[in-house]
Formats: sequence, structure tokens, C-alpha cells
Amino acid sequence: MISLPLRQTILAATVVLSALALIHCGDSGDGGNVTITITTPGIVGPNGATPTDNPPTLTVTNVTVSDGSGATYTFQIATDQVFANILRQTSGVGQGSAQTTWTPDEFGNTGLYFWRARGEAGGVVGPWSAVAQFIIGGGGVGPGETQVLFDSLTGGMTIGEQHGGTLTPNGWRVNTNGDFLRYEVPTVENGYAEWQNLGLTPRGANDASHMLFGMWDPSAGAYVRNAFRVHVQKLWSNPHNPPFIRLRWISQGREHDVGTNFTNWDAGHAYTWRVDWGPAGATNIARVFLDDIEIMQTQYNRPYSPRTHFIELGIGERGESVIDAIYKNFLVVRR
Repeated sequence: MISLPLRQTILAATVVLSALALIHCGDSGDGGNVTITITTPGIVGPNGATPTDNPPTLTVTNVTVSDGSGATYTFQIATDQVFANILRQTSGVGQGSAQTTWTPDEFGNTGLYFWRARGEAGGVVGPWSAVAQFIIGGGGVGPGETQVLFDSLTGGMTIGEQHGGTLTPNGWRVNTNGDFLRYEVPTVENGYAEWQNLGLTPRGANDASHMLFGMWDPSAGAYVRNAFRVHVQKLWSNPHNPPFIRLRWISQGREHDVGTNFTNWDAGHAYTWRVDWGPAGATNIARVFLDDIEIMQTQYNRPYSPRTHFIELGIGERGESVIDAIYKNFLVVRR
């Protein structure tokens, strides 16, 4: 065995102790500071398919910071769910007593928007909340009227139940006769539905390209025999007979048909349709407007009162949606 001189032994022990001290100091990884954690804020609102105020007030539940300190908040608003196109953002929003709110500037455009928030404290950034959505509704709502829904269809998203078709920057496009959008709304006995169509041509893409719009009650049987069946149909001469725009209105099983013969469609023009219905004196009247001009009207005696109110762009059960039609700015209003 080789023994070291006393001085070397002392030096060696000192080196070992110094190394151990360095290792001990390095265990914390942050010089001894304790890292705080921040929870995820919860969405309070708005978050849904009903149009909200313009501007909306965004509200989240407060986060919890592990060291007990208060947090500030960052809010983001985007036109897409992955926040590739951030429209509004703010940071440093002070925390409220139990919830924290932020109201952005007023929005100039109607449509569907997405938003989220996160907390920050002590230089630490917490996780984002779940993604919520809100709708800035369309115009044209008058006194005594309430928007039931608004779907711009131009932001890559829809609040409807999508069956086929493609969401484009210009709106929802019909690719096959079986494509349709379905909306379930509270029963509207007195109101209107309004939307815009691009891509309409004098002739359809095929002989089955007929149906632009429909309403019915799934609790009252299949569509073709439904007691609350409504549709707007676009046709053309050869092989079809006039009238070339048709409204079929069936309310509580009683059918009324009316039509007109416009066929001079321009695919680049955004046509505004409005189907309007409700009481008029001792009876009820259903009207169809095209670019604010009334083109059809029919009276019906029995109120339109479906138990379950489906509204469809294109009609699912017929398989006769208008190929190449593009829909945008879909609005439903109750009086």
C-alpha cells in the first residue's frame, strides 16, 4: 500500500469536499430559487353559436399561482382555431377578484371568431386556456327582432352540422348533390332566414342541382312527407317546366306552391335571398326576396310551428343540392 504525505492527503480531501459542494449547489438548477407553477384559466364566455355583443367581453376564471401571488393575463382573438391569423391581442390585463375580463375594440366585420387566454406571474407564462368562439352577427335586424344565429361561412369554420362540401374563403361550396349544412334552431313561427349565394348559373351543373334551401321537422316524419316541409328550388328550361324558381310551403300538412321565372343568373354575383314568414292580419304569409325584391308570396292559414326546427342549405334527404353554389352570411331572425 502506498501512503500519501499528510499535506497531499489534506489537499485531496479539500478537492473532494469542494466537488461535493459544487454538485450540491447544482442540484437546484436555478441557484436555489423555487420555480412557480400556474394553472390553466377556465372559459366563462362567450362561447357558442348565438351572436354576441359587438364588442364582446371575454371572461375567464382566475388562475392559481403556486406561490400565492397574483397574475396578469394575455388574451388573443383569431379568425382560425390554430391562431395562425391573430386579429387582436393584449397582455398585462390585471386580475379580477374571481374572474378576469377583457373587452377588445368593436369589430367591423361580422363572422365567427376564436379566442383564448393565459396567466403570467413572476416571469413564468402559464398554459393557454381551451379555445372558445364567439359570433359577431350580421346586420339587418330591426326593432322587435332577435338574431337566432349567424354563420358567416367565410372563416374556414361553420356552426352548422356539415355534411360534405368545402369551406372556402368565399363561403361554403357545394361539391356534390348530397352536400348540405344543417342547423337546428329554436322554433321560429315568425321570422326569416337570409343568406347569399355565389356560383349560380342559368343551368345547373347537372339535372339534380335543384335545392337551395329547406326547412322541416324531423319529429314529424321523413322530409318528403313532412308536415312542416319548406324549400326554395332553382330550375331551368329543358328538361324542366316553368316556374323556374319555386317555393313550396307546407305548414301543419297543408301545402302551398308558388313560383317565378327568373333564369338570368350571373355566377360572379352574390345574390341575397330572404325567406320570410309569419302572421299577417287574420292569416299568415310566406315571402321570398331576391336582392331585396319580393319575387314570390303565398298565404297559409296554419302557423308554421315545428316541434324540432331544422333549417338546411342544400337538403340532405333529397340529394339535389346545387353543385358549385357557394353560401355565406347565413342569418336566422325571430320576431
